[in-house]
Amino acid sequence: MKLTLEQARQRLYTWHTRHKNQRSIAALEAHLATQEPALLVHQMGRAGSMTTVNTLRAAGLTMPVFHTHWLNPANIRKRLDRFAGVADRRMPLNVRVARRVGEELQRHGPRHRPWHLVTVFREPVARNLSVYFLSIEEFIPDFFARHARGALDDAEILATFLERFPHEEPVRWFDEEIRDTFGIDVYAHPFPAGQGYQIIRAPGIELLLIKVERLNDCYAPAFAEFLGVDIPGLEQTHVTEEDPAYSMYKDFIANVRLPADYLDRLYDTAFARHFYGEAEIARLRHKWGGDD
Repeated sequence: MKLTLEQARQRLYTWHTRHKNQRSIAALEAHLATQEPALLVHQMGRAGSMTTVNTLRAAGLTMPVFHTHWLNPANIRKRLDRFAGVADRRMPLNVRVARRVGEELQRHGPRHRPWHLVTVFREPVARNLSVYFLSIEEFIPDFFARHARGALDDAEILATFLERFPHEEPVRWFDEEIRDTFGIDVYAHPFPAGQGYQIIRAPGIELLLIKVERLNDCYAPAFAEFLGVDIPGLEQTHVTEEDPAYSMYKDFIANVRLPADYLDRLYDTAFARHFYGEAEIARLRHKWGGDD
């Protein structure tokens, strides 16, 4: 069967992606076979992770840069369950990397080698809405077809979000992915809100925390202090702007008004109170339509 130009391009893209992923896995395996330090961008999704990864990879570091969202064994299992029966080469790279790094941590513990962790985080409501639209057809399977014919309104999109989305993931992330996985309780270290970033050092582990809302103005001093590198600019990666749901997402968040009890659920948490504080939370409540 003769392929169309678009089909040929898609096949070439798929082949290139799988080949690139295989090289990434091979590089990871080679590095884990040593006891050399590892630099890991380990953070919740939709918080500038690819911008951070690409910026560090362009910085000429001596350490390779790896990228994960989930390393807690229970969280890795949830992701692997989604791909049961799928060949490794067809799995997303971040799932394969998480599985392999997770195995390493389970086998040897987090202090088998020096870990340099970079964690950029985002306020939980904005993060949840971004993840929701990135994976919208997991929640509304016929989203694009219905939206195209005008059979889907914002009220249903919001109701589905409130009813079906796993809202607590970002507010549990530091407990499950940093405390339980690497033994660091970030809430035991007051966060310097005015600085926008923080470095926490523990035996065998160094952790850099950055608020994504402050990334543009504090990345240079943060990476200079943490890694001793001069980074002249961020390698901006705006994946969502190329996604078909992006314009719908922008329109939705510009008009959405979230119920006060939902805002309570996310902002009355150790995560929000620790990193954002009362005044900033009040501004966020007002932004998203709460009563405060």
